[in-house]
Amino acid sequence: MNIMGERWIQECTEYLKQIREALAAEAPDRLELVRAMHGALLALNHSVWGWLQYVNNPDIMGKFTREELSEISSFLNKFAAEFIEYDIKVTKAGMVKGLSEMKQRQQSQQSFYV
Repeated sequence: MNIMGERWIQECTEYLKQIREALAAEAPDRLELVRAMHGALLALNHSVWGWLQYVNNPDIMGKFTREELSEISSFLNKFAAEFIEYDIKVTKAGMVKGLSEMKQRQQSQQSFYV
């Protein structure tokens, strides 16, 4: 294995360790939860960047069989669909919370000025 590949695996292993530590934390507080989300997103970003390097390299992609490419494509597409569906769900919930907060602020400002 080349040095770049070994370093990449080390980096991914460190991200995985951090994710598993966050998952194992008992009763994390709000800040710890936000930190865990931040770490998970950084790990995903790191991994996606690596995948993009692979997919954009015809020399690497040419070494995989059609069956291997089919398996990889299926896994990534299922994962991406679930992630995007969850993203939409949380974004909608965030929008509702944001609208609720705006309405509360407007109501409190109106009662202040009356």
